[in-house]
Amino acid sequence: MSETTDRIVRAVEARAEDTLALLQRLLRTPSVNPWFGDRAEISGEGGVQQLYQQLLTELDPDEFDVWEPSAEGLAHRADGPGYYPDHVFTGRPNVVARFRGTDPTAGALMIQGHSDVVSVGSGWTEEPFGGARRNGRVYGRGSADMKGGMAAALGAIGALRDAGVVLRADLLVASVVDEEAGGMGTLALVDRGHIAALGTIVPEATDLNVAPLCRGILWGEVTVHGRAGHIELKRMLWQDGGAVDAIEYGRRLLNAFAERSSAWVADPLKNHAHIPIPCAIKVAQIEGGEFPTTYASSCKITFNAQYLPAQKDEHGLGGVVKRELEQLIAGFAPEDEWLRQHPPTVRWLVDADCGETADDDPVVTRTLAAAKSVGIGSALEGCMSHVDMGLTIDAGSPTICFGPGQMAVAHQPDEYISETDVLAATKVLALTIADLCG
Repeated sequence: MSETTDRIVRAVEARAEDTLALLQRLLRTPSVNPWFGDRAEISGEGGVQQLYQQLLTELDPDEFDVWEPSAEGLAHRADGPGYYPDHVFTGRPNVVARFRGTDPTAGALMIQGHSDVVSVGSGWTEEPFGGARRNGRVYGRGSADMKGGMAAALGAIGALRDAGVVLRADLLVASVVDEEAGGMGTLALVDRGHIAALGTIVPEATDLNVAPLCRGILWGEVTVHGRAGHIELKRMLWQDGGAVDAIEYGRRLLNAFAERSSAWVADPLKNHAHIPIPCAIKVAQIEGGEFPTTYASSCKITFNAQYLPAQKDEHGLGGVVKRELEQLIAGFAPEDEWLRQHPPTVRWLVDADCGETADDDPVVTRTLAAAKSVGIGSALEGCMSHVDMGLTIDAGSPTICFGPGQMAVAHQPDEYISETDVLAATKVLALTIADLCG
């Protein structure tokens, strides 16, 4: 290690307990996104955003920008990623702190994370908002996704200050709202002009790997239409008024989805070197029928399909894959007269965008180098789920995800993060900030 690297690492280790205590404070401040879960447990992000502002204030930034996004104010971006006209942000502000460097021409680096968490759900044996530390783990909703990463980032900035490191470029720290419901907080961030040319690091849970891309995610709902009728009687022809079983058609559509998803396995457009599994069509929910004695008049199938940056449309969204799936749904039974006269109805629920940063960009290579310098075997591995990357990349900021924790335990009961991983990420983030900001 160089003398400076050693000094930074020692500063991280000296304040390790402070960083973990900071994480506990974040976990004990509920911030369940209002668009998910039982209304009784909804908290919104306002409380934890106030805490972020307080914690950042203690690190002595040069300025703050705190504002509540507005769907009306972002309507000019309605054709692109991250816009949802029904989202309301009262009491849910974005928070951005700027630490100015010594050289106004050196640009800026941004650390960006989201403050919202998903609903608690059931099955917990730990207190969801207790922040308990047990056997080297910190438990709580949002520990992996992604308050652990944000605690590491704040700990890294504190360690740089303790080590006497002076940055040449500006450092931005952004905590945005609404990521779990589509990313409108990040849309507001880039629309307001908070774009860092040196790069953006999103400390999502990557198991300490460096993720230079994430997949896009489509949620779709297709309703197959039938005609109700007594299920125990001989059916007349539908042309004569007989019943039509929507569940039977739904089964055929499920088979068509499975066949197309299998074909994607060998499709280069559905695969990427940094993603271990191909894009797929996954059925998540099925609803159909009214009574046990009646043929179903409708069958609703809700599905999830992923896409890669190579298939982004002209708006930066998944229009190419949407059209592919719409054609599949329209033609899964091409000879069927009932379906020609009563075609399935498709409704798109979410289109969460994707993004990719070049492997040789400095924000990628220097983060990997920082990990190597402290003995962490980080690899390049993309995010298989959606994260806030695409909007910042499209705005001109090369973006990666790097953070502690495993995304596999996010959104689950007894979500946790390893204390060792939090401190390892803190070291890497501190060294990367010092390197990229000069």
